[in-house]
Amino acid sequence: MIKWIKVLLTGVLVSFFYFPFEFKFLPGINTKMMLAAVGLVVLLYSWVRKREFAIPRELFFLLILSGVVSLISLFSITYNQTPDTAYVSYIVSAAVWLSAAFTTCYIIYTVHDRLDITLLINYLTGVCVFQCIIAIAIDFSPTVMAFVDRFYVGGEYMRNLKRLYGIGAGLDVAGTRFSCVLICLSYLIAYRSDPLKNVQMYLYFLSFAIITVLGNMIARTTVIGAVMGLLFMVFFGIIYSPSRERNGRARLTGIIITVLAAAIPMTVYYYRTNPEFYELTRFAFEGFFSLAEKGEWQVASNEMLKNMIVYPDEFKTWMIGDGYFLNQRYDPNYIGDATEGGFYMGTDIGYLRFIFYFGTIGLIAISAVMIYAGALCMKFHKDYSLMFFMILVAGFIMWAKSSTDIFVFFTFFICAYFVRLEEGDIEEEEEEEADDGLPETVS
Repeated sequence: MIKWIKVLLTGVLVSFFYFPFEFKFLPGINTKMMLAAVGLVVLLYSWVRKREFAIPRELFFLLILSGVVSLISLFSITYNQTPDTAYVSYIVSAAVWLSAAFTTCYIIYTVHDRLDITLLINYLTGVCVFQCIIAIAIDFSPTVMAFVDRFYVGGEYMRNLKRLYGIGAGLDVAGTRFSCVLICLSYLIAYRSDPLKNVQMYLYFLSFAIITVLGNMIARTTVIGAVMGLLFMVFFGIIYSPSRERNGRARLTGIIITVLAAAIPMTVYYYRTNPEFYELTRFAFEGFFSLAEKGEWQVASNEMLKNMIVYPDEFKTWMIGDGYFLNQRYDPNYIGDATEGGFYMGTDIGYLRFIFYFGTIGLIAISAVMIYAGALCMKFHKDYSLMFFMILVAGFIMWAKSSTDIFVFFTFFICAYFVRLEEGDIEEEEEEEADDGLPETVS
């Protein structure tokens, strides 16, 4: 019983990290900052205990790249004389994310005495499923909504937008992080070298279905991870799989059909009988409904994005930007037209927002941060390299819709490696593998 309570509380902390939010009684301080403060204390204790004040070179270089983004941002707003400091403190944000991730991973290790990739994905999956379920509960139950809004900052804002929200999970931030987890689930289901038990397979695919359906109701960016995950499962789990025998492929096919056979009728029932669920379903899968009813793919947000394709008309802007990322209406010196959406030049497309803020140079710099973070995950967890590569690709696809990045996801797995290194797990594994004459693997 005590073990399950520890696991539950650890899941809460993972949610605090992955979907940070502010408490109403602590304005200005979110849960990510709290975890980062704890991480700093743990790091200082480790330095004092070892009498070695050193930062791993990989983390140091990652912070250097983040610092370059900050410097480019500072140069852009200084040259353009704007007050928009959105990415000037990017190196601080990167350090905070890393520290918070270190704390979260350290706690997971303390509770389970291990820190493998599957365990981390299990926690992220549980958190995402919870966020989807609580979002529906908030929308359907005034009692739940009142309870959550009593301590959570942001509920009123999300209701004004008429969007579903969890506790810290909403809009494209939620969609981006849901997508990362969906890709992870597809990898575990279809590409693990060791076969999963039937119960695990059912739970993973059921979680995949819940996050896909309810996650799209929260943020339609979730569809990116859902489509990539489904294609991955179909190709590597059913059509072609070097690590699965024919029986394994048949088992996976049967599980997918079984879960869908149970989930689809239930979804159709609520779609036909519950007006709120009807509206949410049509919002989540607007494109599919449009394709079925009109014969063409139409999504309101995609139509908005088409109208947001606005390119710079000056070479200077292409190179170093105009120094605006957030709402330019807050700048008293701004003399141009202010867009209703609050985005500079009326665009919410990630690539264009970056270019307008700090130019192509800044876009390359922040892309380098994402690529290096993804590369570190591939290096530290070689057996999952393809999974991390897919998530990196998904992150760049998502920038075509919004500027939300996947850095937080990568920090979780980067810090997991260093926690294991700190505890001596990796060195022990390497010695055992050397004795057995096996190649080095990190899981």
